[in-house]
Order: sequence, then structure tokens, then C-alpha cells
Amino acid sequence: MNLHGTNVVIVGGSSGIGLATAKLVKEQSANVTIAGRSSETLRHAVQQLGDVRAVTADITSEAGVQEIFREMDRVDHVFISAGQLFLGKVLEADLKTLRSDVEQRFWGPLYVVRAAVPKMTHGSITFLTGSLASRPRVGAVVTEAMFGAIEVLVRGLALELAPIRVNAVAGGTIDTPLMGEGRDEMAAWATDRLPVKRVGLAEEVAQAVVLLMTNGFMTGEVLHIDGGGRLV
Repeated sequence: MNLHGTNVVIVGGSSGIGLATAKLVKEQSANVTIAGRSSETLRHAVQQLGDVRAVTADITSEAGVQEIFREMDRVDHVFISAGQLFLGKVLEADLKTLRSDVEQRFWGPLYVVRAAVPKMTHGSITFLTGSLASRPRVGAVVTEAMFGAIEVLVRGLALELAPIRVNAVAGGTIDTPLMGEGRDEMAAWATDRLPVKRVGLAEEVAQAVVLLMTNGFMTGEVLHIDGGGRLV
């Protein structure tokens, strides 16, 4: 199966893993829609991608998410990669910040599912989670909980939405803008600890997303793209 002529929607497609995925699916001649919260970041993404549809939308707004799909008659594949990384201990972090994490990582993806599925008869929905669900660390417990919740959601929705396929990719230490000022520290950690001795690339996660879109016999699956991080 290939993506030629399919309608692919990437929520969070203006940077990082979402943008890398948009590039790959466009290379397969898919019709691509990217959505993101920042109109400026979207504009830069369009300059890199060329002929794509771009929609400014906040994943935490149900009305905004519905706008992504409003003009579409048919949706074949959806990839949900939106969400920031929130760090902070439960007893110390601001509750508003923790709620925002839940809104972005759990309710937002549900809004996408509810808006996309009425336009779908087949195809796939792919979520982005993280290896923190399997290998937690202090200071990211709410994000870890949301990743774990999405992985449970994947298995349930694979049954509830069939024959639409539902999967997820769980990224590890991946070189994206989310690394921010900690890029050098994370790269040093990966070189020292990971079996592959380096950080991962957004393109490598994108390859897994495309695999899940195009393999018609995979559903309810979580693919770990973590360089062996779960083992150490």
C-alpha cells in the first residue's frame, strides 16, 4: 500500500516529527493538510513543503480542531503529533500547567478523533506518545501518565473504530525543537547510555508513522522508536 492520492492530515505538522512526516507522505504524492497553533511556524513549514493545505488550530480547542476537517470530504490518514513537553513535579508544578498538559496530550487527540472519523471509512489514525510511558522519570509524571493513557486508548479505539486502524509511535530521545536548550545534555546522555549511541532523528520516527499508515494489517500497535532506551 502507498499513499498516492490519499488525504493525510497531520496535526502538529509544522515542526519536528510532524513536519518530517509531512515531507515523507508528500514524497509519496499524498494530499497533505498540516495544522498547528503558530501561524508563523506553519508559514515556514509551507515554504519547505510546497503545495500543502495549512490550518491554524489549537489542539486544546474542540472548535479549532473541527475547523481542520470542515472543508474535507474524505480523510484517509491522520497523524497526531501536537503537544509540548511539560516538566515539573506533581507537588511543585502549577496546577494550570499540569491541566494544560492533560488538555494537549489527551483531550486534544480525542477532539481530533471525533472530528476526523466521520470523514473516514478506512485508513488509519496514528498517535505520538513517548518512551516515558515505559521508562518514567522524576519530574514528568503527568506527561508520562498521558502517554500511557493514549497507548490504552489506541488498543480500545482499534476495536471501536474498526475497520479504521489505530496505532501509535512512542519516540525516545529525538532531536526536535522540544529539546530546546537541553539538546547538548540529551545528546551526551544518549551517546553514553543508549545502545545506538546517539539521539534519534525526527525522520526516523516519521518512517515508523508512514509504516503504520501503509501497512494494512497493523492495528492496536505501539511502535517504540527509542534507540533501545527502554532497555537501559
